[in-house]
Amino acid sequence: MIGNHKCQANNEIDFDVVHEENRGEMVDAEEVAPPSEDGDGQTVKAAGGLKSLTTDFMNLLKAFIGLNFMYISFAMSKAGLVRGVVGITVIAWLTYISCVMLVKVKNALPDEVRAANKHLTYGDVARIVSGPKAEGVVNGALILTQFGYCTGYLIFLAHTTHDMVQSSWPNWGFVLVPLPLLILIAQLRSVRSLGPFSAFANLSLLVGFVAVVAYISMNFKFQPTNPPISAFPIFFGQVTAALEGIGLVLPVEASMSVPKYFDRVLALALSCLTFVLMTVGVLGFVTFGEDTKSIILVNMQGSGIITGIKIVLCLGILFTYPLQLVPVVQSLEGWVAGGPPVPAHVIAHEIGQAGIEIDQEIEREQEEAEDEENLAAVANPDEDPIPIEHTGRRTLFANQWYQVLCRFLVVMATAMVAMFAGKSFGLFQSLIGSLGASFLAYTGPAYLHWYMFRNEMGPLAKSRDFFIFMIGIVGSVVGTTVTLMEMFRADDGGGG
Repeated sequence: MIGNHKCQANNEIDFDVVHEENRGEMVDAEEVAPPSEDGDGQTVKAAGGLKSLTTDFMNLLKAFIGLNFMYISFAMSKAGLVRGVVGITVIAWLTYISCVMLVKVKNALPDEVRAANKHLTYGDVARIVSGPKAEGVVNGALILTQFGYCTGYLIFLAHTTHDMVQSSWPNWGFVLVPLPLLILIAQLRSVRSLGPFSAFANLSLLVGFVAVVAYISMNFKFQPTNPPISAFPIFFGQVTAALEGIGLVLPVEASMSVPKYFDRVLALALSCLTFVLMTVGVLGFVTFGEDTKSIILVNMQGSGIITGIKIVLCLGILFTYPLQLVPVVQSLEGWVAGGPPVPAHVIAHEIGQAGIEIDQEIEREQEEAEDEENLAAVANPDEDPIPIEHTGRRTLFANQWYQVLCRFLVVMATAMVAMFAGKSFGLFQSLIGSLGASFLAYTGPAYLHWYMFRNEMGPLAKSRDFFIFMIGIVGSVVGTTVTLMEMFRADDGGGG
């Protein structure tokens, strides 16, 4: 399991010495722009290279994909047309800069550290660079955002189901409907057994996206509103959550067939995602105006086809829930089993398969290592005085009492939060974006980049890092405060 897959790097590395030894290998810390062509004349071969780059592009895109297009129109309604377009562009640019900075920090680590740790994560890099406290903060924020996204899924399911059945039952009551199935699915032991759910979720998202664009196009109007500037922090939180995928950037970059093209592939992936979000956000906002709901599906009414699309999306989200829950469950299980409350190796999951594919690879490697140890113990019984427990086939569901209990408690905890804080899906996403995603996307990378290269950067580069760091801090404080105030004022029902 992830919580037990610990990084073996030494926390006491003297980075001043490392910088001198690896200066020729390190990227220029003054610039975060995409690199120029190498001078050695080497290029990616046409056929295999294009296929590899396409795969890398899709993996990066999947790291950022999610329900973001479902609430981006509501985010636009909190910013207005001009401020919204500019805001999405700026936040996407900041996301790109921060992701590149984090990768540069990882690539500046000593070769022996990177060679010994194939699956370095955000938290691993934070620990190696700045110590275990930094790792705890990063992994804690990752677990918080994963818990928040799971809770958001329940809110999404409750509001969408309530809208379909037009019941007098309050929205929070519909949170209870999927719980029995979710509790059962959450008991699946292996990350690999969750793979088909991720594939179905990707398909349902594609269906939902096509349906939303088609519906808006057929019902297009131009009636945008001009919200007050005081609502802009809500927009900031939502768009930050929509573009947050930095927890998967390092594992995806490490798996790339051509890592030196990471900057350009990332720029292309974020550009495509930004175009999609901006298109849906602008069209939805100008079409529905002040009636834009926090879930744009609720604005779509009038036919059995629309209802069918909502059902497909709900099923996709229902089966994605356990994927997002994995890091939270593993953290609690590790703590109950005697480990730290925040595990040492956390890989975030998104609706896209990027996170689960990495976890599946780790799980395969761990099982292969266990099998090798068992075979060695059988072949050399005299050399292994510790008895080996032979369990036969690995079970499909969790079979330890504390695992079953932990998974049940986590599901119930997300349901309780969804019932009490789920009057507006959009506002809740803004809260998660401000509380956790803002730190992960801006504050953490800026701090680690400054800490790693502080003796080499000039004033301009240091100012850039400080600027991005402060955007994360101020955005988190102001966004959380404004969103909480709005949530307390929000009326019940209506999906919005």
